[in-house]
Amino acid sequence: MTHLVVGAGEVGTALHAVLSRAHPTVVRDVDPVDLSPVDVLHVAFPWTPAFADQVAGYEAGHRAGLVIVHSTVPVGTCDPHGWVHSPVRGRHPDLAPSLTAFVKHVGGGRAEEAAEVLEAAGITTMVHDRAAETEAGKLAELAQFALQVVVEKEVHAWCQREGLDFDVVYRRFAETYNAGYETLGDLRFVRPVLEHMPGPIGGHCVVAGSRLLGGWLGNLVVAYDRRLRGEAR
Repeated sequence: MTHLVVGAGEVGTALHAVLSRAHPTVVRDVDPVDLSPVDVLHVAFPWTPAFADQVAGYEAGHRAGLVIVHSTVPVGTCDPHGWVHSPVRGRHPDLAPSLTAFVKHVGGGRAEEAAEVLEAAGITTMVHDRAAETEAGKLAELAQFALQVVVEKEVHAWCQREGLDFDVVYRRFAETYNAGYETLGDLRFVRPVLEHMPGPIGGHCVVAGSRLLGGWLGNLVVAYDRRLRGEAR
């Protein structure tokens, strides 16, 4: 089977590196270079309002037998077109090790077929009936991480205002809190312990994902990031 990854950024190049272990795979930037037929089209470029039209154009142009969207997209993007959605997790910029370290969720009517393709390249998968669930799961995951960043930043600012030792108030309390629950075997209460980084929320797609999520939660993250950047609401 021939595979084409469209999008030569961090996600696309990592996908190409991993998929090439099992399949003949080509990676290309978004601009068309040729329209040879492919068995599997992997989409790895960021979402824009023109995203669906772009993907449909690549699908038709390359006469793709199967489309797997790895991008973070709004809920409802893939199912109406029959595309499979399988979001990417991990630490930027080198995502290739993360692709085989994390379970890769695969959603959509042809998710089983897509999962076989990914499993052949050493990627562990979990299959779901609808792409909507994997689209939502990725957005919810990003928003939860963003809120943890917000908590860390607010505690840090509070400690500075009140002359408190942030290392004690945030890090040492969190580490011993986690250790206690790990001893009890109740890992559901373990929480992240983040390193303080000045400036806005940051992250490769954390705020961008919150924009796609929308609603009270997504808007809260975006508004907080704007405040940190000194932008108008």
